[in-house]
This record gives sequence, structure tokens and C-alpha cells, in this order.
Amino acid sequence: DDTPEVIVPPGHYFFIGDNRDNSADSRLPTEIGVGLVPEENLVGKARLVLLSWSPGASLFKPWTWVLNLRPSRFGKVLH
Repeated sequence: DDTPEVIVPPGHYFFIGDNRDNSADSRLPTEIGVGLVPEENLVGKARLVLLSWSPGASLFKPWTWVLNLRPSRFGKVLH
């Protein structure tokens, strides 16, 4: 594992994108990613998985949108 250890200070959150190899998430500084997010920047809470695709889905291959759907996760309530 080549990911460096990150210390998240109190009152901040660390976010990981859904595409770990190509996401501008908390692993990148705020100049190029989201960095560590202060608690006061959070405005809502995730409550539901609306749609979900397996990793094989591609924006540029529309047929994969249907082939890689994960209906078992549709409408899943988050706690």
C-alpha cells in the first residue's frame, strides 16, 4: 500500500471517491482535490442509495449502464 497515513484533525472529515484511482478526494490537497473537509461545510446526510453500478460500467459505453446495474442496492436506506 503506497497511500500515506493521514491524521484527520477534530472537526474535519476525510472523503474517498468512488473511483479510488481517479478521484479528486481528500487524499489530494484542496488546490487539486477536496482535502480535509471542515464539519461546518457539511450541509446534509446521505440517507438513500438511489442507483448503483458495478465497476465495469462506463460513461462512454452506454450498453454497460444496463449490464452493470446492481438492483439489489437500489433504494437501500443508509443508517
